[in-house]
Amino acid sequence: MLMREWGSPELERFVEALIDQSFEASLGSLVKGIVHNFNGTLQVLSMKLELLQTMLRKEGIPPSSSTWTKTQECFAQLDRLQKMVEILSQKASVEEAEKMVPIRLNELLEEELSFLNHDLFFKHQVEVQTSLASALPPLKGRPLEIRLGLGNLIRNGIEAMEGSAVKKLTVATESREHGLWVTIEDTGCGITKEIEPSLFTPFFTTKGGRHKGLGLFIARRVLSPYGASFRYHSGGGTTVFSVLFPL
Repeated sequence: MLMREWGSPELERFVEALIDQSFEASLGSLVKGIVHNFNGTLQVLSMKLELLQTMLRKEGIPPSSSTWTKTQECFAQLDRLQKMVEILSQKASVEEAEKMVPIRLNELLEEELSFLNHDLFFKHQVEVQTSLASALPPLKGRPLEIRLGLGNLIRNGIEAMEGSAVKKLTVATESREHGLWVTIEDTGCGITKEIEPSLFTPFFTTKGGRHKGLGLFIARRVLSPYGASFRYHSGGGTTVFSVLFPL
């Protein structure tokens, strides 16, 4: 049946997508082991820093000294690494995917943007601006599903800017109209009227190459069960995707 519905190129891309999903599942198991070992290393480093501070006190080294300052900086870096490990552990946890919990959208979006820094194009070429509403009510859902949906929208915007002279990504949140809004704006290639009907169709892409055309399809697929609705607008050098989560 699959062969009757799609031609050979489409079938090949479908198989590639399935392989990617299997790879990501295996990677999740690998990450769990890495996280476990990394946590042990962080604990050892923290204990050694505490021992160093004890020695500094005994030696009468003043807290204003550069040595004390450097130990405090090391503690701050360890704390940052610990938080990143915790986030990574959540992303790789199968059990976490099944839990319905209150989600702080602002924190989730900041974490996703932080993880994208491994992408050198994003890290060095894309200007990022955030406008996250304070006191945003929590959204009840499964964190990995919300991450997957919003993460795909963010990556879709980033990929759209690969050939653009101006590369600016804006991520915003607000609470209005009895719901939570997440807005992602990019200065990429834009959306023409001709491709609008195919935007959320699986395997549709205008980018070619390594892009499989699954981002928007997956975003709508995983977020729609939460009652999420999508709006988009393209013009004047920017494209805006907005997602409304009803409260």
